[in-house]
Amino acid sequence: EGKEVYMKILKNITTVTMVMILLLASSLEARETKKVSNFSGSGLVDSSGTFDGNRIYADVTNNGLFLDYHVSGSSALEWPKGTGVHSIFQSSLWLGALVNGEIRAIVADYTQDMGPGPFGGDPLSAVHRIYKVNKDMLEDPASHEDFQSWPVEYGAPWVDVDGDGVYTPLPAGQDHPEFIGDQVLWFVSNDGDAAYKLNAEGGGGTLPMGVEVQTTMFGYDRIDAIGDMLFVKQLVINKGGNTLTDTYMGLWSDPDLGAHTDDLVGCDVELGMGYVYNSGPDPYYDNLDIGTPAAGYDFFQGPKVPCDDPTDTVECPAEGAKMFGTRHPGMKNLKMSSFAFYINGDATYTDPSDETEGYFYLQGLRKDGSAYPAEIAGDLYDQRFCFYGDPNDAAGHSTANPVDGNYAASADRRFLMSVGPFTMAAGDSQEVVFGIFHAAGGDALSSVAYLKEVDALAQTAYDIDFALPDSPPSPNVTA
Repeated sequence: EGKEVYMKILKNITTVTMVMILLLASSLEARETKKVSNFSGSGLVDSSGTFDGNRIYADVTNNGLFLDYHVSGSSALEWPKGTGVHSIFQSSLWLGALVNGEIRAIVADYTQDMGPGPFGGDPLSAVHRIYKVNKDMLEDPASHEDFQSWPVEYGAPWVDVDGDGVYTPLPAGQDHPEFIGDQVLWFVSNDGDAAYKLNAEGGGGTLPMGVEVQTTMFGYDRIDAIGDMLFVKQLVINKGGNTLTDTYMGLWSDPDLGAHTDDLVGCDVELGMGYVYNSGPDPYYDNLDIGTPAAGYDFFQGPKVPCDDPTDTVECPAEGAKMFGTRHPGMKNLKMSSFAFYINGDATYTDPSDETEGYFYLQGLRKDGSAYPAEIAGDLYDQRFCFYGDPNDAAGHSTANPVDGNYAASADRRFLMSVGPFTMAAGDSQEVVFGIFHAAGGDALSSVAYLKEVDALAQTAYDIDFALPDSPPSPNVTA
């Protein structure tokens, strides 16, 4: 049934994607591929890498800033790859919790708040780099160092073909990395070393939360809309010995969709999606002849918590929560709990200056702890979701349909979509899965509508455990 749903959605959107690719191929004739500078040794980046396994090119680091502009000095995520046009400037994982009533937080925006390697490990060890493998390495595995040295001892996913519990890679053995996508990156980070918690309070940071985060980043080289997506699975382990209560996890983004001056943001509560779109034709994307696109994020799998009422089949489906590749009856996956926003340089809604302000944002509150006003967060959801209205609604903006662009004109936006609260006892683990995706549906508002279809496709891909049918054939492109 899941694959049938996937194919139905895919059929509806493939034609639009094919047209975009054909137009893009034409526009690229006179364009150079993006030149990416080598990492210069900045203290902000201890290990960097790139995802380039489909139509996305992304600079990645393992210090909590999983999309990091510091690597190149420019925006971190280029889409479509090879155009020199970018959709995301910077993006990171935020975490916040209480330890004995005291706020502990990982609030990385433009400065790292974590270090490389596992909790208690050596952050300077070369073994704690970003590892990258492609499925086509199976044809010649001996020639690829990351394939041979895949760090299974630190948690990297692998296939134990011979069942002996020891990673003996092809060709000498039978084992290999788990190719959940056509390209897979893996790395581990932690906030256990206070020397790497550099963001809050002007570089002082908070005491460590004591968490380790294992990140698997993957994508599919496909001609359909899946080829415009980047998927991320993060295993968060509480290794610090303290119970983390009222814990929130957030996806923070500074999206610069083409130009950074024409961005608007919004969310779809039912889909669990946060997104960015433009206020009109974008000067960079418009030059590509693909229209003005939109880009979004979605938590496909939130943290696992006990059901409030196990007999409520809506809140607590019979199959239970999905976590670690299996189902857990009597449990549920938390959905997006808030969507906060702020604006570069705004007097009221601007960047947090310490962990307390960051923790408020994680809860869907303004940085002073007060609720967003109805003009921004509407009449529903306890005002925890900014701009949950539909920008394509002909009625326009109201407190019943709050959309961006009315409090302030389009500008350099940031947003934070969160899940919580939940508790992590010492030793507990949570696995979250999210995606970043793009849609070019014509003008800005048409792309928002199309993005919701693309999000449904991405969610269904997750629902069927990424057991994707074959990609449609590539279109013929002639000069």
